[in-house]
Amino acid sequence: HKGIMRLLQGYLDNNIPMSITLKIISELNDACVKQVIHICLDKMHAPPPSSFAWLAMGSQGRREQLLKTDQDNAIIYEDVEPKNEEATQAYFLKFATKVNKALQQIGYEYCPAEMMASNPDWCKNLSAWKLTVSEWISNPGKEQVLLSSIFFDYNSVYGDSKLVDQLSQHIFETTENYPRFFYHLAEGALQNPSPSGFFRDFLVEQDGAHKDFFDLKRRALMPLTDAARVLILSQKIKSISGTVERYEKMAELEENNRELYLSCSYATKALLKFRAKQGMLHHDSGRFIALNTLSKEEKIKLKRTFKTIKEIQTLIAVRFKVSNKVV
Repeated sequence: HKGIMRLLQGYLDNNIPMSITLKIISELNDACVKQVIHICLDKMHAPPPSSFAWLAMGSQGRREQLLKTDQDNAIIYEDVEPKNEEATQAYFLKFATKVNKALQQIGYEYCPAEMMASNPDWCKNLSAWKLTVSEWISNPGKEQVLLSSIFFDYNSVYGDSKLVDQLSQHIFETTENYPRFFYHLAEGALQNPSPSGFFRDFLVEQDGAHKDFFDLKRRALMPLTDAARVLILSQKIKSISGTVERYEKMAELEENNRELYLSCSYATKALLKFRAKQGMLHHDSGRFIALNTLSKEEKIKLKRTFKTIKEIQTLIAVRFKVSNKVV
């Protein structure tokens, strides 16, 4: 993992385009995970009892994991005879525990919320996963929307992609029956705090450990990521999980909003680059930024993305009829 970080530093120093950097670092991250999976499968007492897929979720699923962030992963395995279900899940939980531990040892931290394949909630057969996502879509409370937001960015890193395709198909069939789900997803996307105040100043954290710091993730990246998710899923496209690619696809699909979507794609790349640079500089996740460490030029660049964020939030508020939010 240290080697990946050195490579990232070189790309940032040499101003390599962000789309190329994202692609290469993501492929290296995926290769690390695949290698770990192979090693852990070899250490198991027997081969897998059924076909399975290892899913990356969250930023790794979106292929936006540049810096070290928490693991977010899940397992989906083929349905087996009811009498074999308990033993099958036990096998995959044991296997996932090995994988999660090995990933942690090479620099991918455990998820504090335990959204990992070693947790039975995130390690299920296809039918159980279908039931779970149906529940999220048909009863979309705050927690269900949050879980959907993390899970629905999944990307298959290893294993049987047919299982993943069947689950994606099920998601679209279910959302067709519950179109209000998109309203709730859009509403969730508009819950992110605004990046700038009335006088176009940066809004910083008011209290806690990060008082007076700017939260780049929640105030700038998440509004763009969340808007891209609801837009692309409402178009029934699951094969594109990256925020940049989602906006590029939307620009193809909707000529009249093309300019805004391309601005969103550009803003996402600019913010991801900014976060990576900050993270490398301060040896952290790059999420919280001390504004007094930024140059005037950096502040202007950052503020330029805020206008785009406001515009895309207005678009989704209107499109999905979320009227109770003043954007």
